[in-house]
Amino acid sequence: MKRPVMKYVITYFTMLLLLLICSLPLHAQQPTQQQMQQQMQEMQKRLNTMLERNHEMNRQMLHRMEQAQNEQMRNQYQMMHRFGEQMGMTLGNMKNAAERCELMLRDREMMRDRDMQRDMERMRRHLSDMTNEMEEALQTMERMNQRLQEQ
Repeated sequence: MKRPVMKYVITYFTMLLLLLICSLPLHAQQPTQQQMQQQMQEMQKRLNTMLERNHEMNRQMLHRMEQAQNEQMRNQYQMMHRFGEQMGMTLGNMKNAAERCELMLRDREMMRDRDMQRDMERMRRHLSDMTNEMEEALQTMERMNQRLQEQ
């Protein structure tokens, strides 16, 4: 082979190799359908745990509201209890959304389309972010409840 042709072939293969290397992480970052299903199941477990924590906290607040010695404390527990009920409904709605999302992920026909897969992954990420936010909100509410108890 002549030098210019050899140089061209080496350059071509180098570029091809770089392209392959650059595209590998993009492909590796895309979770599989099964991985997304597992992630949704874990999210549902977390939401169930948060629902249980929220329910127990609301039960305790209702009891303390009934036992409160003064009107101010009763009102504070009542506001917290109502807020907790709303949070519980939000958590329940999120759990239902996560269940529906998992059902969609199980539908092979739906998941054949690449655009649908990308959108489902986005949806899973959004639900995951919302679950993390709800976890933080529940922790904040638990701290608030603890402060009320200490008064």
